Amino acid sequence: MAAPSTGGGGFVRSEASRPPPRAEADFARLRLDLIAYLQRKGQPMEDAEDVIQEAFVRFHRAGHDLATPDARPLLFVIARNIQNDRWKAAGRETRRRVPEDIHDMDTGPRAIAGNERPADERIITRQNLAAAAGVIRALPPRTRDAFLLHRFEDLTYRQIAGRLGVSVSMVEKHIAEALRQLKKSRDD
Repeated sequence: MAAPSTGGGGFVRSEASRPPPRAEADFARLRLDLIAYLQRKGQPMEDAEDVIQEAFVRFHRAGHDLATPDARPLLFVIARNIQNDRWKAAGRETRRRVPEDIHDMDTGPRAIAGNERPADERIITRQNLAAAAGVIRALPPRTRDAFLLHRFEDLTYRQIAGRLGVSVSMVEKHIAEALRQLKKSRDD
């Protein structure tokens, strides 16, 4: 269990409660991959850190475990959603602060309907996401890895091939198979 530190105020983990070094290394690699992903999406470093921390909090509050195979893609989706929510909130705040001229009401962001989908569409999307996660979990390991690296880490086929130790052609086949399975499940 955690014991009070002598430095005052904080807690340190005892050796018995510390995760194994492999788990710490996996966590550190996942954190760095999430930072790189968010930065490729335009998030500044300090904001990316905040998004990742919030993503891990939401992940654990929902009862998920990092040891499960779908933990990594789920964390990427959570982080992306948090990032999108923050961008939307920042946009709303900016629009709220900007005084508008009556003649500008025909154009601009307030002239079009909101981007948010109705609640029933969001529920259907969640159900589709759960079904897609099931299909992804059922894919053969290499096919699943290639698909997740491409979709959630934005790696090129060449980068995926290097990481998996296969040819670019094989990566194309793996991703095509994953997409075929996802389309098949959607059509059923």
